[in-house]
Amino acid sequence: MGVDNKPRGRFRVVPLREERLERKLALAFGFMSFIPILLVVWAMVYKVDWSIAIYPIVASALMGYFIVARRMIKSILVVTRQATAISQGRSGGAIEVDEGSEIGELAKAFNRVTRELEDKIDALESSRQLVKKLLSRIGTAIISYEGIDTILSLIVEHTAAALEAQVGSLMLVDGEKQELSLKTAWSEDGQPINATYRIKLGDGIVGWVAREGRPLRGSGKAAELGDTAASGKTGMILCVPLTLRDRAIGVIAVFRDDSTRAFVEDDELLLASIGSQVAVAIENYRLNLDVERTYVETIMALALAVEAKDPYSAGHSKRVGFYAMKIGEALGLDEEMLRILNDAGVLHDIGKIGIKDEILLKPTSLTSEEAKVMQQHPVIGEAIVKPVRSLQKVVLLVRHHHERYDGTGYPSGLKGDAIPVGARILSVADTYDSMVTDRPYRKRLSVEDAKGELQRGAGHAYDPAAVDAFLQVLAEKELRLASSKEAAKPA
Repeated sequence: MGVDNKPRGRFRVVPLREERLERKLALAFGFMSFIPILLVVWAMVYKVDWSIAIYPIVASALMGYFIVARRMIKSILVVTRQATAISQGRSGGAIEVDEGSEIGELAKAFNRVTRELEDKIDALESSRQLVKKLLSRIGTAIISYEGIDTILSLIVEHTAAALEAQVGSLMLVDGEKQELSLKTAWSEDGQPINATYRIKLGDGIVGWVAREGRPLRGSGKAAELGDTAASGKTGMILCVPLTLRDRAIGVIAVFRDDSTRAFVEDDELLLASIGSQVAVAIENYRLNLDVERTYVETIMALALAVEAKDPYSAGHSKRVGFYAMKIGEALGLDEEMLRILNDAGVLHDIGKIGIKDEILLKPTSLTSEEAKVMQQHPVIGEAIVKPVRSLQKVVLLVRHHHERYDGTGYPSGLKGDAIPVGARILSVADTYDSMVTDRPYRKRLSVEDAKGELQRGAGHAYDPAAVDAFLQVLAEKELRLASSKEAAKPA
């Protein structure tokens, strides 16, 4: 037992386990050293028989150890074991000691620090899983979809959802107008976002971030992100710049409608990491787009160069593209396919750039060897067009526009439906324009004779459906011409 001296000067008896550590040490020292020494002195002075004196000496030492010291040592060992377990990455659990002294306070403090550490570890694990999940979603999106717009939309959607935000948007800087324009946005409630939304650099949170090139967390309105349908909604905004070579090319921002749940530093770090990758992706896309645009312009120039070599074929490619589109319209094909048909028509003979002039411009019929060389122009054209990503759907049409419906065409000898539908349409358009224009080796046919040739070749050289559709196009054209002539006659 110990005595507690309270500030008022009164004494109070307290349990030994609640005594301060220094008093316990004093008690242990007294029982184990000081009292035995006094007993030894007493026995020597009074010449007490040592067989009698030894008993109280041993009893005092044992009381000091078992009643006072042993409990302290045991508590210290418990704290040491638990601390060692945690430092080695093993779960030591809470420290339970029957002490009210400094050792007990140390154990409580250690338990509190341990709980906070475990909470931090759980938070870090949660953040790690969040990043892993987010990157997995974005990676899947990049693999599964084509086009930067779709990828950016998916990144904004998944990022906002992962950060438990209700709105997300990505804006790009318009340097000439000194403002931000909305590139893509996402809203949890599915409300349409104002696609024409623009904001001046320096205005609001997103404008400030774009101008200063620094991230910002704060309160604001969802309208700042382009969600004008919820213009009065106020909440928390996290915005980071899309930085490239020390300049902001845009911003990515998220909005959380719960004003009591502010974005934290980990959220900012995550969004900044995503933003830096998005900035690189956008810049690479722009560079690739410039390269591809240059490539397409070069290919179109080559197509014109082919026609420039042969005065008889001037305008042939454009007409083939036009006829192919008309056939596609008659067959009910969609807008994308019509665009592909037009591009394929313009480029279908680009491979002739690799054919020698003495063969390409020969005024008489080709020999069998020369014909084999000429038949390589679809393959050469395919090789020229294939590297261009935006023309991938044109490649097969360029390669197979000389296939025949009965399988006797070139270069692959495809038959019937094995020939791409666009190539079957292109074959009819190409053949018709070739027949109604002059060639070095023959004069052009009349429209009626050319129509007759197409009808005779239907089911053998040409797809019957494509022939019927083109004849319908020609009939409608003739009807329009007749109607216009009738209307032009004087009354």
